[in-house]
Amino acid sequence: MEKELTSLDKLVNVVEQIHYNIIPERTIQKAKECIADFISVAFKGSLNVMSTRLKAVTKAPFESNEEDTALWIGSTARMPDIDDGHRFAMAHPGVAINSAALVIAWKHGKINGKALIEAVVKAYEVYCYEGRVINPSAYLKRGVDATSICGSAAAATAVGSLLKFNRTQMLDAISLAASLAGGLNQSAIDGSAQKYIVAGWGAKTGIASARMAANGLGGPCHVFEGRLGFVNAYSPEPDTETLYNPQLTWDINNVYMKRYACVRRIHATLDAVRGIMHKENLTAADITTVKVYGSQFLCEAVNYSPKDDAQAQTSVPYTLAVLINEGCVEDELLLKYLNDETMLTYAKKITVNQDPELVAMAEKNKSLWGAAKVEIETISGKIFKSTQITPYGDPELPLPKGAVEEKFMAYVSETCSKEYTRSLWNIVNSLETIENTQELFQELFTRFAQHK
Repeated sequence: MEKELTSLDKLVNVVEQIHYNIIPERTIQKAKECIADFISVAFKGSLNVMSTRLKAVTKAPFESNEEDTALWIGSTARMPDIDDGHRFAMAHPGVAINSAALVIAWKHGKINGKALIEAVVKAYEVYCYEGRVINPSAYLKRGVDATSICGSAAAATAVGSLLKFNRTQMLDAISLAASLAGGLNQSAIDGSAQKYIVAGWGAKTGIASARMAANGLGGPCHVFEGRLGFVNAYSPEPDTETLYNPQLTWDINNVYMKRYACVRRIHATLDAVRGIMHKENLTAADITTVKVYGSQFLCEAVNYSPKDDAQAQTSVPYTLAVLINEGCVEDELLLKYLNDETMLTYAKKITVNQDPELVAMAEKNKSLWGAAKVEIETISGKIFKSTQITPYGDPELPLPKGAVEEKFMAYVSETCSKEYTRSLWNIVNSLETIENTQELFQELFTRFAQHK
């Protein structure tokens, strides 16, 4: 009698289908875009004092092992909260996956660009499978962060692909990483550095799990669907159809890119307000009140006096106040105004309440947790309204062509010359032509490490 395949077996079957020469051109371009976006936000994050403190602990990148280097750079890239994400799987695959992949490509050498792209595509497929199965209930009802929970097995997949694991080793690497994964979301309420460290922790766990798997250590075969396994531990309402039937979907294509440095649940609100202001030519002085309506998830993101980066990035009124007054939401602006009484007072013009229609919509389609209705009242008494179901950057509303390049050039050139920034962009966008990526990432990590 033929043995019934576990969800892990089926997932590795999907991973084994992916080879560079069958990856669609669109997906190759998306993978390079994700790598470029990761590099840009890592440069941005390296300016954060928390990155410096974590570097001192890990001794990264030149005096530490692969795991701790990935812990540092993955966490660093998460700090500006403008890294890529996936609305359906939730949280942020890129910081865990790309930090692990780039560290391995640097430390091991003789890894070409095509192999790197292939590894990244495989890893995103694993992350998105796990995330689609457990979310949104894992986040909303269990308080776990898929960035680390799903990022661990995804990072292990990238490492296994780059180091040419056989099937048994890949099974063991994914199973161990999924079994050992952890990361909570209490920082969304309390703030703290934990919000960022879980990203690097996922990368570190993935690399460590892959190293153990390479030496014959494995995890449970029913790691995903088992009674005491990953899904039952993390999700009270899993997607069982996806759980038992992993399919190759090239899910990296559904990854979004951010244009605001804050949690994704706020982005539709920000887009709606920004749209009204541009259309009606409004300034901050014109606005008397802003009323925001959404699901409970949006209403939970209300903090009129954030105390640190993590709380600021998770506050609807605070981020909206910064957008209205500054025209954008960047990490340095959120930090600048943390104790600014004028900005905090302005934030109190903004209220957030539940809307029955949007609550029902989010119940019916659980990926629409960030949909928002906005009403802006002006000093002249006029009221302008807008509804934004999904934010820009998602598959339904992609960012304009060139937006990722513009972001890359802006963030990297904050610390590097414009000549190097342009050269790096061109190299990443021709990654498939590079025979050995080690020299590229040697220079990259050297530049990451320069900030003190």
